[in-house]
Amino acid sequence: MRMAEPPPQAWVVIVLFGEPPNQLWPFLEALQAQRLRLALVDNNTEPLSPWRGLRHGLWLHHGNRGGLAGGFNAGVAAALQADAAWITLLDQDSRLDPHGFNLLREAWQRWPEQRLLVGPTIVNAETGERHGRWQPMQPPYDRTRLLISSGTTLQASDWPALGPLPEALFIDFLDHAWCFRAQSRGFQLLQDQRVQLAQRFGEPHPQRICRWLGMQLYSPSRHYYSLRNLRWLLRQREIPLDLKLKELVKMLAKPWCWLAFEPDRRANLRAICRGLRDPLPEVR
Repeated sequence: MRMAEPPPQAWVVIVLFGEPPNQLWPFLEALQAQRLRLALVDNNTEPLSPWRGLRHGLWLHHGNRGGLAGGFNAGVAAALQADAAWITLLDQDSRLDPHGFNLLREAWQRWPEQRLLVGPTIVNAETGERHGRWQPMQPPYDRTRLLISSGTTLQASDWPALGPLPEALFIDFLDHAWCFRAQSRGFQLLQDQRVQLAQRFGEPHPQRICRWLGMQLYSPSRHYYSLRNLRWLLRQREIPLDLKLKELVKMLAKPWCWLAFEPDRRANLRAICRGLRDPLPEVR
């Protein structure tokens, strides 16, 4: 009697930074119940205590080398070494219905010859509105030009063609760089309408004017990366002009608001000066 082959390994790579929220652990238990394997990447300088509930997967300390991009790349590399067939990227604050991870892989059944990146529809957790731009395709799929890394699913065999997330950028505009590079290499980007991810984009800003402008509260170090990396983004041929102009117009107002309305003005001023004059990252 021929034995049944085990199902292909589906992995979820989750980057941990700071103290993980308490609600993360029940969520990880639910993922393991769906036979998903976890690559938990501790990206803190000082390592956390490994989660004792981890049964299917691995725990990796990466020390924030290469920022969020480096954490994702390290987790993907470890999953590939463990013979992953499918990989979904996720940050520690994002939540999907555990069954949604299985749904995200179904696009390859419909288009087995296509190079695909598939993600959930993104909903702003504060406003309830759908985030981003999309074009209707064959239900339940929409075509998009930009996915956020959290929730994005890929076929492990496509990783060499996709290439790693650009660690030189560290954090801001990672998704832009990776997604438009993927499209230049023949990948289609899809969103699955059946799977929703409620995403928080930073902390709510305490100042009314900043909230009206759609700003979130971030640290001075994030301000540095957003400004420096925007300078890099504006020079990239594959990034559409309308997206460049949108980000540039927003950045014309943001530094003034950082200085006028946010705590630690000196740190913000240093971040702005560095972001405007530091050498641009070399992204491959």
